[in-house]
Amino acid sequence: MQGSITPLSTLGPEADDERQRIREKFEAGAGARETLAALCELADRNIQRIFDEVLRAHGNDTLGLSLLALGGFGRRWLFPYSDLDILFLFGNEKAEAEFRPLIGEFSRVLWDIGFRVSSAGRTIDECKHIEEDNAEFHLALLDRRFLAGDKTLFEKLDSKVLPGSEKQARPFLIAQLQKLTKDRLTRYGNTIFHLEPNVKESPGGLRDYQATVWMQQINGEKKDTRPTMTAEDDLARRAVDFMSEIRCFLHYSNGRNDNTLTYELQAGAAARSLGISPGAISGTISEAISGTAARNKIAAVTGKGSAEDGAAEWMRMYFRHARTLNRRLLRHMEQKTQLTTLSLRERIFNATRVPKLETSTVRPFIERDGLLEIVAPGALSDRAITFALFLAAASTGVPLSREAERTIAYIQTHPEVPAQNTEVPWATFREILSADYPGVALRPMQRLGLLTEVLPEFGHIDSLVVRDYYHRYTVDEHSLRTIEHLQELGDGSDPLGKNFAPLWKTLERRDLLILTMLLHDVGKGMAVENHVTGSLEALESAATRLGLTAEEKAEVYFLIAHHLDMSETMQRRDIFDAGTVTMFARTVGTQERLQRLTLLTYADIHAVNPEALTPWKAEMLWQLFAATSNHFSRTLDRDRLHASTEVSLLAQVRSQTRGAKEGEIERFLEGFPRRYLAVHSAAEIGEHFALYQKLKGEPMQTEIKRTRHGFSLSVITADRPALFAKIAGVLAGWGMNIVKADAFANAAGVVLDTFQFIDLHRTLELNPGEIERFRRNLADVVNGKAALEPLLHSRDSAMRAKAPKVAVDTQITFDDASSLHSTLLEIVAQDRPGLLYEMGSAMAKQECNIEVALIDTEGQKAIDVFYLTSRGKKLTEQMKDALRRDLQRSLR
Repeated sequence: MQGSITPLSTLGPEADDERQRIREKFEAGAGARETLAALCELADRNIQRIFDEVLRAHGNDTLGLSLLALGGFGRRWLFPYSDLDILFLFGNEKAEAEFRPLIGEFSRVLWDIGFRVSSAGRTIDECKHIEEDNAEFHLALLDRRFLAGDKTLFEKLDSKVLPGSEKQARPFLIAQLQKLTKDRLTRYGNTIFHLEPNVKESPGGLRDYQATVWMQQINGEKKDTRPTMTAEDDLARRAVDFMSEIRCFLHYSNGRNDNTLTYELQAGAAARSLGISPGAISGTISEAISGTAARNKIAAVTGKGSAEDGAAEWMRMYFRHARTLNRRLLRHMEQKTQLTTLSLRERIFNATRVPKLETSTVRPFIERDGLLEIVAPGALSDRAITFALFLAAASTGVPLSREAERTIAYIQTHPEVPAQNTEVPWATFREILSADYPGVALRPMQRLGLLTEVLPEFGHIDSLVVRDYYHRYTVDEHSLRTIEHLQELGDGSDPLGKNFAPLWKTLERRDLLILTMLLHDVGKGMAVENHVTGSLEALESAATRLGLTAEEKAEVYFLIAHHLDMSETMQRRDIFDAGTVTMFARTVGTQERLQRLTLLTYADIHAVNPEALTPWKAEMLWQLFAATSNHFSRTLDRDRLHASTEVSLLAQVRSQTRGAKEGEIERFLEGFPRRYLAVHSAAEIGEHFALYQKLKGEPMQTEIKRTRHGFSLSVITADRPALFAKIAGVLAGWGMNIVKADAFANAAGVVLDTFQFIDLHRTLELNPGEIERFRRNLADVVNGKAALEPLLHSRDSAMRAKAPKVAVDTQITFDDASSLHSTLLEIVAQDRPGLLYEMGSAMAKQECNIEVALIDTEGQKAIDVFYLTSRGKKLTEQMKDALRRDLQRSLR
């Protein structure tokens, strides 16, 4: 060794001081470009300095060793906590052996002064060959940049070795890039809309942009050689700047390479209008919103409302930028071969100079490889022909190619192609909405701004975020997904839709239902207290402009006004109660409206998030439809069972119980609510009766079964105080998520409580032996042999230690009008382990009998409804007041 390198005591503090200066400038308002460039320059300077000193200390020259920056570092996208991707390029194997000790010391010094190094070593001969199992390395190598060492060696690789190899491997690299990209998009659900998106990896993030650039590079498109930037390029550049600024903010906020835009950090980003600089553009290709206007709007929203409102408005900007990058990526992925070298403008204007097509006999578009492509672009300046293209998509289910969308966007906005027939009549729009695949047309119409051209009211919800941790998508995305879920009923691809498919296939005037779905939530983007009121206001203007008849408007009005009724009835009322069905039927009025409202509810719940429409909810929705449909043609049953009159039922149950005495069966059934027959099949009633018979030997009988939806627990025993609460508490203590519960009592005071629950941690599923331990634990708690509180305490403490993402205010409401025999208690509260136990305990303290319990959650919000009686009657006002006080104390 002929010397020593500069000591770490000098290098480390210098690097730290420079990093701090860069961070302070960023936090003072410096943009992402400036920040990334400064970080990259800091890394380059230290790499070159350390490399030179290590060479000098080891007495080496640079011949045969070159340092290359790859990936993000290679393209000078170095974020605050990103790795330094470095390739050590050797002239041959001898040079590799010679330089190995030097490389180890070089890397250690970089790590010691705060740089994260991710390195690889290759000889120049090894770089000639494309490794089929390491496509990521060769993609990163596309962004190679010389750092230090033997520059002649780098130039040989860059200009002589790699160009030929990359050209020859072009099909392989494209295929691998497509596969890697599709896998990544699939991991994130193929949607840009996530509550807490990853700004690097999620669809619409920075990885989308880089994948697009790589496709262009592999296809031979040179970087930065175009003389002008198109509007689409400008949108993409601004989107990248926006995302890059967010990623810097996330790195600095988290102190690590964490790229998740959490709820808390969304609020922080919005507070400083992060990424929104004067002149920034976002939105559709045809829509530009200045950064100043966006900044002012966010400030205005935050000033009038809460930080939540400001964050929601800022997230609209995020999703618009994400949409830009994701749309650009998908268009490039769709292209199988490189298009002509003519620019888009040249291709379109060449097409406009050819003789005009006789559109009565020849369409300006064709289907090719499962996509609709445009063959006569000039004809699309006529909106009537453009909408004929969308009608073809809606009628056949064949989507437009991304290149077709790009062509339409260009024609729409180019001043030298004047638009014709821009007024789209209701008759034309109605045809699209009535078709089998309306979503296939409405998607590109929204991306191109044509949907808001026809229906400006839809613009209120463009990229609008609902920050409740339950709705997965922006409001416009939710609305379009409702429509897509309906069209999926036509091909039977969704198993949840099996019962509902015939309703869609036989529905008259689909257009009115689809128009409802486009408008039903637009009020969420309007300055109104109740979004339904806003949506109805939007209908007024839309109906006038489109020219709807009074009957058409009245039907859409009804569906919008009542679009939540069926969901609320299904989830918050006992749908097996005759009074519930009667009241709901009065609201709906006709079988035709019931059909439309059922489809609307099915799609509306389904589109909230991928888990919102559980098999259980789909089943309950169908039960409500069937009960209401039957109501229109029959009278209501009595409330309570008189077993001796149920001849058919007695015979069915007796056949399930191997000849049990009829008198015993009658004693068991006598006095149960009639809804017991609707909720349970004859086979299930037979199983309950078998448990009832065992009560003589053991005063409490339980049965646990696997179901399609999770597990069911049936408990049969003599009534006793707080029975329901204790069972709920044991389930919560074992980490079970209760999704539904029923409580029945017969005339002899025998109680049957049933719980449907999900084993969140797969405790019972993976450990069948635990089922018996659970039974013993439940029996001990119910019989007073074991305390429940220790079981709940550890789980409750862990959950309460974490602040909820979304705070939910407790609401307690009593209702005596919705049931003939019970007082309804509806509780909205922050969901947590043991909540149902706390509620049940408060009810038991007031000696309330729980006839029915309907359990539901939306994100972190619990919405539970209980049908209560006391001594067989509805609750008195004094009992309600006392119960309200107890609940308020326990739910704090």
